[in-house]
Amino acid sequence: MVTEALDILGSGVSDEIPEIKWYYGDDLCDCPLQNIGWRTNPYTARTFKIRLCCLYEELGKMFPHLVQSIPAFEDYRNNDELLTEPLRWNSEDADMPRYLWYRQLMAITGLPMAEVRRLYADKEPPKRVPEGMGVRLTEAWENLGQPDSR
Repeated sequence: MVTEALDILGSGVSDEIPEIKWYYGDDLCDCPLQNIGWRTNPYTARTFKIRLCCLYEELGKMFPHLVQSIPAFEDYRNNDELLTEPLRWNSEDADMPRYLWYRQLMAITGLPMAEVRRLYADKEPPKRVPEGMGVRLTEAWENLGQPDSR
C-alpha cells in the first residue's frame, strides 16, 4: 500500500523541483496518521520534506519490535486514557477536511482507503457545529501541537 502510494507521489531525492507539492492534509498517501516533516532554509535555497507517516510504516515492517501501533487515541490530556472509538467532528470554526474524513471512515468501516475514496467521493464531510456546541478547532489544534493544514 505504501509502495504504491509512493509511486504516485512522484518524488525522491533529486535536484529537480517536484511537480507535486506535499503538504499536511494533501491526501496523497493512505496512511491513517498523515505526517510530513519539513525543513527549509532561505540561505541555502533548499527545502527537505519527508513523508514521515510512510517512513514509519516501512520502518515498522523492518523493525516490528521497535514500533507500537495502538488501535486507540491516547488522550494525553486526560491521564493517557485510551479511546477506541473515533471522535465525532465537533469543530465550531471549520468543516471536517476531506482527507481527515476519509481516514475517519477508514477507521469506522475497516475499508481500505481506495474503497473509502470511491464510495464517498460524491458525499460531503461533516460540517462545523453551531457555536457553543463544540470546540474551536484553532485552539484545539494549538493544544495538539500540530502544524496548520492548508
